[in-house]
Amino acid sequence: MTPETDRPTSATPHPPASAPPPCPRCLAPVLLVARYPHSWHNRSGTRVDGLRESVLCRSCDAEDPAADGLLAHLAGVGTAADADAGTAADTDTDRPAPPAPGRFTAHLETWLAAVRQRTPDRAGLDTEEARWRAGEL
Repeated sequence: MTPETDRPTSATPHPPASAPPPCPRCLAPVLLVARYPHSWHNRSGTRVDGLRESVLCRSCDAEDPAADGLLAHLAGVGTAADADAGTAADTDTDRPAPPAPGRFTAHLETWLAAVRQRTPDRAGLDTEEARWRAGEL
């Protein structure tokens, strides 16, 4: 990134406004939209700067270990890390521990670190393109 761009240098979470956008994978409303700087090199080798967007979906990301803490935090349920931070509920109640207020950033950074490293499955994209061209999609 060049200093003269006005793109953010870190991720900026954008909680959905009035109506959350649909998840591009399952069409359920998303919990969180994160927009962050992203760059790549085109075929001529020139660097292209832009923004990338990732969404957090309750159903699609339920099996993602990187999203566990963030999903639990947004659901208002304490995690083991939150309990270690001293937010465990009283032992005489069955209520879950509330999330620690300062843990949101840590959970968000864990999730973003994982999603920033993900790349599309090239073989899957090629298969989907072939199906599209054949009129199967």
